[in-house]
Amino acid sequence: MRLAAGRRERALDFALLLPVLALLAAFLLYPLLYGLDLSLSRTEGLEVTGSVGLAHYARALFGDAVFRQGLVNTVLLTAAAVVLQTGIGLGLAVLVSETRRGQAVFRIAFVAPFVLAPVAAGTVWKFLFAPFFGIVPSVGGALGLDLSTFAPLSDASLALWAVVVVCAWRFAGFSMVVYLAGMQSIPHELHEAAELEGIGPFARLRRITWPLLWPQTFALTLLTTIGTLRVFDLIWIMTGGGPGHATETAATYVYTTAFRSVDVGYAQAMAMILMVLIVALAFVEYRLLTPRVEAAAA
Repeated sequence: MRLAAGRRERALDFALLLPVLALLAAFLLYPLLYGLDLSLSRTEGLEVTGSVGLAHYARALFGDAVFRQGLVNTVLLTAAAVVLQTGIGLGLAVLVSETRRGQAVFRIAFVAPFVLAPVAAGTVWKFLFAPFFGIVPSVGGALGLDLSTFAPLSDASLALWAVVVVCAWRFAGFSMVVYLAGMQSIPHELHEAAELEGIGPFARLRRITWPLLWPQTFALTLLTTIGTLRVFDLIWIMTGGGPGHATETAATYVYTTAFRSVDVGYAQAMAMILMVLIVALAFVEYRLLTPRVEAAAA
């Protein structure tokens, strides 16, 4: 009787899972398998005309300098975004938490860029980085400096870092909110005891607050890495991957190859490489940060 009841319960559990499994198969597994098959195919326009095996992957990794540059730019952008967004977010969280009045105003002000549409944010910053009437020439003129021709988005050596600035501006507020939520869960007794022992604010931040915020740092690092590795809209609006592929990322190059060059099979192969890169970096971060998270939760 017990064996039969157990089987019925397992059958019921499986039946309840079937709709979820069906949705995963329809919206995740099938597109993944279709994309893998497409990456191994020769295409003319939107039609599959034959199979090329791993030729597209070999071309992307060993024969396409633009795609390799896009991968390098993607990794650099991601690394800078993780450091700046988490670092600035933590700094803002500490400052806002110490503010006695107007906390809600500061939270709204710092989070507002995050809820702004990427297209709108890219358009605004493209205008601010423009020569003659942008923000840098205006500030330089107020300080008596001639920066009227300064245009970082047109300078191959500065364009990528200008995009990094915009990414940090957009997402640091979100990191601040996550850190603020984590700081509110830290017992006040820890800071009070440290203050009684004469430990200064920076030492308390380093010894108490920062170690206890590793779960939030872990989540933010993973989210920032995954989001930045596939960023497209902000860069496309600001630079279109230029000048001279200086801000080209894997995502922008995949888009250009698929919809401008209409080489869908090759574009899909590059997209699969990007997917593997995202999974690999997320796994590495998970393995590196998990011990710290477990120590903070202990």
